[in-house]
Amino acid sequence: MPNGGWLAIEATGISGADVQIWKGDRNDVLYPLVLGHQVVGRVAVADESLPFEVGTRVVVEPDLRCGVCRRCQNGIGGCRQRVPVNSYGRLPSTEPPGLWGGLAEYLYLDPSSVLHPVSDDISAELATFVHPLAAGYTWAVELPALAEGQTVMVLGPGPRGLACVIAALAAGASWVGVSGLDSDYDRLAVAQKLGAHLIIDATTEDVPAAVADHLGTRPDIVVDVTSDDPEAMFTALDLVRSGGTVVLASMKGNRPVQFFSDLLVTKQLTLRGALGATSAGYRWASAQIASDPSMDQLVSHQFPLTESNRALQAAAGMLGHDELLSVAVTF
Repeated sequence: MPNGGWLAIEATGISGADVQIWKGDRNDVLYPLVLGHQVVGRVAVADESLPFEVGTRVVVEPDLRCGVCRRCQNGIGGCRQRVPVNSYGRLPSTEPPGLWGGLAEYLYLDPSSVLHPVSDDISAELATFVHPLAAGYTWAVELPALAEGQTVMVLGPGPRGLACVIAALAAGASWVGVSGLDSDYDRLAVAQKLGAHLIIDATTEDVPAAVADHLGTRPDIVVDVTSDDPEAMFTALDLVRSGGTVVLASMKGNRPVQFFSDLLVTKQLTLRGALGATSAGYRWASAQIASDPSMDQLVSHQFPLTESNRALQAAAGMLGHDELLSVAVTF
């Protein structure tokens, strides 16, 4: 057996990135592969490279880091040790030992895997929400250096958008708003239950005007978590206060976007790109999810491994959008 260990998988969350890979819409993967990067399970086999005993329940950070390549040394994601992406759920099955994804009974634990213990007192499907919750902390708190009392607007009420709401409020934000589309009405309702001060249907409402009416000023921080929506970036830059911070945490489909840099200059903005969650985000999320009962509602759909195809269809909205929050495959 290669160095490292093996994880007996309990549950795997299905994200939008998994749906894109399933549909063949990503150019940063090689097939065949085992999908799934939001993994929760128990350590089944471990050597000295993994600091957890057999039987420990853990979440696995998707990104693997060699610590040697330039990207690792600069502290950013996208390790180049393996191609095309050194990450669970994206490495091809031709890379030994082959089991690099969460839609399987076992996952190979590379010696560079970063694991975080998670409580035995929560369900396996809820534990998968550690992954979006870690991203929410990274994007809404860590990257913009959110200070207590500041205001935050989140564009996009998907699982990671909702996680931004949770993390910002927990960090002391005085006001949090969320916008989405008419098809997001269930998610917007959940955002309100989680404590969002304002929810906006951007299909029928003018987002900047709605924020101005409710908040009375521009927010300190805007986080763009929309999917494949270049216009949201312009909304974020327009919406944030002068001297504020915009965090771009979503891809725009590799489409060319005409960008007016003068807005950054005249408003003296800080613009941060976000790709995944940090280890600090995972540490916070692993502890927070066990102590916050409001998160029990956030995994709306659960499927067994034998129905993983339906789980992907559900995450893609192909089974309907009603009450669709997040999706988990359990074992």
